[in-house]
Amino acid sequence: MKKVFQLSCLLFVLLLALPTGTQAQDSDVDKYFDESQGFTHRLWYGGGLTLWFNGGNFSSLFQVGISPLIGYKLTDNFSVGPRFSLLYSHYRQNLGPFVGRANLIDYGVGAFTRYKIIRNFFIHLEYGVDLQERVDTGTLNGDEFATGRVSISNGYIGAGYNDGNGVWGYDIYLLYNVLLPGNSVRSPIDFRFGFTYNF
Repeated sequence: MKKVFQLSCLLFVLLLALPTGTQAQDSDVDKYFDESQGFTHRLWYGGGLTLWFNGGNFSSLFQVGISPLIGYKLTDNFSVGPRFSLLYSHYRQNLGPFVGRANLIDYGVGAFTRYKIIRNFFIHLEYGVDLQERVDTGTLNGDEFATGRVSISNGYIGAGYNDGNGVWGYDIYLLYNVLLPGNSVRSPIDFRFGFTYNF
């Protein structure tokens, strides 16, 4: 899977290297190296919210989280930047005479690159590390489950759609995690919806 991710990154870089006309390139270079507007005119902001509930088999899971990102426009079509995530989960399991609980905090950090291929459609690549807290349902401290933390690397590749009024907008995109281990119970497909400002 790492070879697929590396090949995808190479193809993405080659796509960016294709000539689009020298006048357009000169215009982009002049625009983006003009510091008269300061640094912030090249920034855009985005992110998504997570709200999830699942129940069954005498257990339930409630999740709420945020995942902000900050993009830096190298050109009108090409952006790079960091992405962060924070997710709170409340897990409950009925154990007969009482209910076991766990409050979990997951957080992650990563970097992304995004390229607009045509007006509203873009390609998105991302690498990140998530620190996930997991429940050990075999160990209880009172009514609280013991927890442990694991580090997970993710390498996403995918595409999406952005629409808006030029300032505020929204994103819908579908990503595939090429670094997900084969024995993971998680899905390698990640569907995201979020909002953007100045994209």
